[in-house]
Amino acid sequence: MVRNKPVMLGNLLSMFLKESGLEKGYREYQLLKLWNEILGSNVSKATLSKRIENKKLYIHLSSSVVRDELYMMRSDIIREFNRRAGANIIEELILK
Repeated sequence: MVRNKPVMLGNLLSMFLKESGLEKGYREYQLLKLWNEILGSNVSKATLSKRIENKKLYIHLSSSVVRDELYMMRSDIIREFNRRAGANIIEELILK
């Protein structure tokens, strides 16, 4: 019997995601979960849907006022999401 060094579960999960090609999708999912935390409850209440597709973050909002505010902050929002992801996941923010 060959004994290998123990591997932490978090590292094992990361290796699995990378080898199976699911790492990008998992990172995108984790970022979408952070939307409320990054932008707060008022923006969260006005958010109808969100998705990431081709490095674009699509946000559908119920309030034009919130949409205008987020539009002015879009580069900061993109920068914060990418900082939290530790990679350049989002290149553009599209608000509807």
